Amino acid sequence: MLGYDGGPSTLGAWSADLLSFKRARRWLLYRACMGIAISYRGLYRALPVGLFNLISILLIRVLVLSLYSRKRIVKNLHLGFGHTFSWPAKRGMARGVQANLEQGIRDCLFQWLDPEKVRMSVGIQGVEHLQSALSKGKGVIALGAHLGNFILVGARLGIEGYPFHTLIRFPEDPKTKSFLEKHVAAYYQHLLPSMPRRAAVEKILEVLRKNEIVFILGDNFKRGRVHAQFFGQPIRSSRGPVSLALRSGAAVLPTYLIRNDQGEMELRIDPEIPIGRNGDLSSDIVTNTQRMTAIIEKLVRRYPDQWNWLTVRFE
Repeated sequence: MLGYDGGPSTLGAWSADLLSFKRARRWLLYRACMGIAISYRGLYRALPVGLFNLISILLIRVLVLSLYSRKRIVKNLHLGFGHTFSWPAKRGMARGVQANLEQGIRDCLFQWLDPEKVRMSVGIQGVEHLQSALSKGKGVIALGAHLGNFILVGARLGIEGYPFHTLIRFPEDPKTKSFLEKHVAAYYQHLLPSMPRRAAVEKILEVLRKNEIVFILGDNFKRGRVHAQFFGQPIRSSRGPVSLALRSGAAVLPTYLIRNDQGEMELRIDPEIPIGRNGDLSSDIVTNTQRMTAIIEKLVRRYPDQWNWLTVRFE
């Protein structure tokens, strides 16, 4: 019978091998996505519209099906909704999640091909909330989620002249990073690297001091430092948006781009989230993080087939 007979050095070797494997997989993923984008543009220029649409749909479908496991989506839907929906309903909802992801990728690629597309295809609701928040002069934290087409949030506001910055984790692959930086102009926003963390915080605070907008996804419920409740279950949430709001005094506005009942893309900006301050920083972070998490949950419940469902790890 085989068993583990290694010591710390063996564990270290296994950990190093696992890390190398994950890095290799990420590198392959980045290069595959970049290759699809370049191919997409080439096919768009070379093929008749009907044939281009067919091939692009197939390419993106293969990408989504390989990256977003329907089984994992169904599992998280069950953990979130319990027996509210039947298993066939959850499987159907998971297919809807994948279909919306496919459509979102196509919309982003079309924006790359035609930078004016977002102005014509995306409506805006609630811009008065943004203007009111900016009038206070302390900047705005646009609280987003992996809901609908979050990439085009900045494009829609940026094309209207709002100075918009999106916090992202840049890929480690230099070629992919260079590709993103070269083509981000088509999306009318600036990219802020989330790492290293201290430098990212200083850059965000600098942007907010200029009374500009920083877009932060608040639904990375996997390895955060704050314990919160999401769909009645314990999760770990990042303290970033709340910490930045407390330090800067910036207004926090839920900001998301979904498909409405008519199938049209619509950017919605909700009223400012009140940030409570009771003099205890740790307590303030926990209380306000839970408030933001509850708002994201409300949006996910409203649009369950437009949320990613893989950005959460229920404890």
